[in-house]
Amino acid sequence: MNGNVALAENNGNDIIRQLEERIDRLERQEKKVKSASGGTTVTGISRSFNPAISANVLLRGTYNSEGNADSSKEVKTGMKVEEMELRFSSWVDTYLKADMTLAIEGTESIEIEETKAELLLDNNLSLTAGKFFTAFGKHNLLHTHAFPFIDAPLANEEIFGEEGLNEIGLGVNYLLPTSFFSELTFQFLEGDNAQFAAKFNDDFAYLGHSKNLWELNDETTMELGASYAYGKNSFNSIDYDETYLAGGDLTLKWSPAGRETYRSLVWQTELITSTREQVKTGVYTLAQYQFAKQWWIQGRYDHYEVKEDLAENKDRWSALLAFAPSEFSALRLQYNLLNQATEDEHQVFLQLNYTFGSHPAHNY
Repeated sequence: MNGNVALAENNGNDIIRQLEERIDRLERQEKKVKSASGGTTVTGISRSFNPAISANVLLRGTYNSEGNADSSKEVKTGMKVEEMELRFSSWVDTYLKADMTLAIEGTESIEIEETKAELLLDNNLSLTAGKFFTAFGKHNLLHTHAFPFIDAPLANEEIFGEEGLNEIGLGVNYLLPTSFFSELTFQFLEGDNAQFAAKFNDDFAYLGHSKNLWELNDETTMELGASYAYGKNSFNSIDYDETYLAGGDLTLKWSPAGRETYRSLVWQTELITSTREQVKTGVYTLAQYQFAKQWWIQGRYDHYEVKEDLAENKDRWSALLAFAPSEFSALRLQYNLLNQATEDEHQVFLQLNYTFGSHPAHNY
């Protein structure tokens, strides 16, 4: 499911969608009652726990004004199968939900992108364990096909790397008993990725995230988030260093009452800073405007800088036009102007994004 389709699905009451976790918990209690009353097959296996299976395919054509003679360049002119994703999701029982995502990069390598389980401890407390995209900010939680733009923001690309901040770990999620949606997440991580390279077995990483959502009026919501992570790294062979990550995000969403499927506007901004080896900071701001039932126009600005190395600084301007005929497919055309110390790059992407099967909802 692509980013524009995900946005279309969110055009209703955003507060209700953000409280979907509470609805899931009520459904689990309902399943428990049905099981107690004999709601199983003659084999003793409940069909309600069969996994939802889906597949997503990303096909992309690219033009890049620079580096076309270098076949190793990440963004190079040509056509490719960008990614194929196979996802399984199911309730294991009335308290435990499991998800597994297999990603195939191009047409060759396959990897377990996510495999996680969520356990309900009580009405406001849940436990997550496995391999997952950590709860750092907004964009890091998204799978490739759910990106708002065809590529990730510079902040995420340069600081977290191509795979994002993806870790094996254990997380605790607590839904605060407030009048608005407020969730605290704490994650205990293995500490083995582009940001944290543990030297010893007990060098773990730790992450905290706060997510808050307010309904400003019947048509507008505001989300405010803050993230922080800490861990050891051994990138420097002489000194044994520490990595600190900090971030903040702000999202405003508007959808006119009575015309939710035809008009909507999203403005989102996120800042990420890292102290691994050097102080690196990235920020992006983007807008998504739906001007018809199946059409979106979008714009984004990225900035990335390294405090001690000005040659690494980059700015990028992006524009995107999307046609999403249904919730299962989208055709997107994107243009990037990348300003950097070397030659500026003009990049054009054309992406076909389609999903078949039963695909679960994404985080918003």
